[in-house]
Amino acid sequence: MFQKSSVENNDTVVFFCTKPSQMPCHMLNEGEICVFLRPKNSLDNTTFLISMKKLLLTALLTATCVVADAASEPNKPSSENPTVRLPRFISSGMVLQRGDTARVWGWADANTAIKVQFAGKKFDAVADADGRWSVAIPTTAKKLTGGPYKMTINELTLDDIWVGDVWLCSGQSNMDLHCARLEDLYKDETDHDSNPAIHLVQMGRTPQVVDPQDDVVPMGFYKWESMKPENVGHWSGIGYFYAKEMYRRTGVPQGIISASMGGSDIVAWCSEEVLSANAPRHLAQRNHLRTPGYLERNAGISRAISRAYNEAYEADDPGLNEKWMSADFDDSSWETVQQYDMNIGDENGRTWRGSLWFRKEFFVPDSLVGRDSLLRLGCLIDADVCYINGEKVGETGYQYPPRKYKLRANQLKAGRNVLCIRLKTNGSREKFVKDKPYRVLFHGGSFIDLEGEYKMHRGVLMPNQPGVEGVGNGVAMSLYVNVIHPLLPYRVAGILWYQGETNAGRPQEYGQLLPPMIDDWRKSFGNVPALIFGLANHMSRHDDANYGGGWALLREAQRLSAIKLDNAALVTLADLGEWNDIHPLNKKEAARRAVLQMLRLRGDRKVIAEGPTFRSVRYEGNRAIVTFNVMPGDSLCIAPSTVQHTSQGIITTDGKLRGFKIAEANGRFHWADAEIRPADRKNGTQDVVLTSAEVSNPAKVRYGWDDDPLITLYGSTGLPVAPFEAH
Repeated sequence: MFQKSSVENNDTVVFFCTKPSQMPCHMLNEGEICVFLRPKNSLDNTTFLISMKKLLLTALLTATCVVADAASEPNKPSSENPTVRLPRFISSGMVLQRGDTARVWGWADANTAIKVQFAGKKFDAVADADGRWSVAIPTTAKKLTGGPYKMTINELTLDDIWVGDVWLCSGQSNMDLHCARLEDLYKDETDHDSNPAIHLVQMGRTPQVVDPQDDVVPMGFYKWESMKPENVGHWSGIGYFYAKEMYRRTGVPQGIISASMGGSDIVAWCSEEVLSANAPRHLAQRNHLRTPGYLERNAGISRAISRAYNEAYEADDPGLNEKWMSADFDDSSWETVQQYDMNIGDENGRTWRGSLWFRKEFFVPDSLVGRDSLLRLGCLIDADVCYINGEKVGETGYQYPPRKYKLRANQLKAGRNVLCIRLKTNGSREKFVKDKPYRVLFHGGSFIDLEGEYKMHRGVLMPNQPGVEGVGNGVAMSLYVNVIHPLLPYRVAGILWYQGETNAGRPQEYGQLLPPMIDDWRKSFGNVPALIFGLANHMSRHDDANYGGGWALLREAQRLSAIKLDNAALVTLADLGEWNDIHPLNKKEAARRAVLQMLRLRGDRKVIAEGPTFRSVRYEGNRAIVTFNVMPGDSLCIAPSTVQHTSQGIITTDGKLRGFKIAEANGRFHWADAEIRPADRKNGTQDVVLTSAEVSNPAKVRYGWDDDPLITLYGSTGLPVAPFEAH
């Protein structure tokens, strides 16, 4: 009945068996977990039987508990080593906030005398009964701004310390996106620019359901570093360009605290207090996951399932067994497909989950042989392994990163070459992302195009990998406890928040959580200015005027949150995105706009920091008259080509004002004709008049209301009007 797999680890053995069932997972006997999967090469059910003896399960529990405790334990001294200890992010290279009272803290044996010296002054403290100590260092003197300084704390010496402005940059992947991912646009800049007065620290990020911690986890932590080409590859692109632009404008040293995690949900960044008051349902899962032993047990099961699944993926793929990647493999019987066909690999009308193999011949002229070259394969969904002439040249484990595989000088030969892609797809209809580069690039600018037809054959059919409940970046408080909470005693100049893609399906709840979350953080940081980055445009643009979409609703929640919050502003990015990439590359312009808003919030009233903003709407007969606030020196205008930024260059428009929709009180939305009226300089306002032949008595207005909206209304300084909805 059972076929034992090749996965075997001590007493943990994984079996395949044909045992149809509708239940995804249940306990067979004590210590046996049964997970139902579809068998290879069919759509029926199959079963992984994971048999775990109590002895092994106990060992797994013990090992996992030790790892978890070690990761969450703050950097404290042990009784054998009474040395003063510091949180990981209080170290050499740190930037202290100017014009404030900076805080430095740590642990030592109880009653240990702590002596701190910095910038010619001494500060004393005594560790309390729990071993905690803290000192306050005034940084209000203007002459302190700058560096580098040294600091001694008892026997410890920290160097390369600066006094300047510190910014907390938090959110999900678009805030985290590293400079290495932006090299198509900014490689010359990131490869050459240095500045010893700009520093960044990257907080560790491991979701946990522990109590709020006093130190960050080591996983993913990068110490304070100065801006050098060899450092910035893993820096936040937003943080990098923000710090550079702010330094250019102010001359003040800059410190970036990068505290983001891709795919994270806003609830992961909220404290218990915020969630209890605004979204208490999320705390139930956290409390459930805190059941003693539950996560440790699940971790062992999850590892066993992953091993079995991955072994099956490799062992049962005929493409690997029969060497389909070989240059001389005969693919004449394979199906010929167009790479952008949304039905590639479908079987009986059902999308394929598993491996799909693609082959393509291309020819290299003698003149290009021996040159350095780069294989560019756009973006592939989901994971890939790529071969040239049978030799593996690169692989990527998930869909988002651009595929860039360097080839050896002798990798390509004159004449016929064969590209082979083993694509592991999780059931998506799209396999090759459109409007991305698919080519071999040669030093000197020549390239060979790889778009068009491919030979395709199905490999192994795989079921969904069964999931086991654990702590992910969508669990309540899971990043607050060990990323934000450890930072709260530190002093910062402001907060930059770029997150929301994950919450597009829950925009109303998002609007209920974002303002109190920011205010909750500011209970510790003080009422520092906060910036909210509105979601960039992404996905399809819709002709249907009634299309709403979660991204439009989420942007509105962000806009309203910025209005509701004191000392906050919106950074509009609805024209900087890419329809085919959730991670747009133009982080430099996004950061520039953020700097403008931050300068305004910090008192520079001369800077025009954003496009005209929605003020009100009134209805007169068949017209909707929308009034905008316009700053002195600015005015409404139709998008000049110079401000239509995309990763591919500049987009020109037809000169018409588009993107407005109007509707009657209980009616459907229709596209509106729009006319800009002259500005009322006395009141600092300007109107846009909207009409539609299909709407007699308008009562609702929307602008830029789509996942990928058409943004055509700007201020004369080149900053866009933010999408909005009004009734």
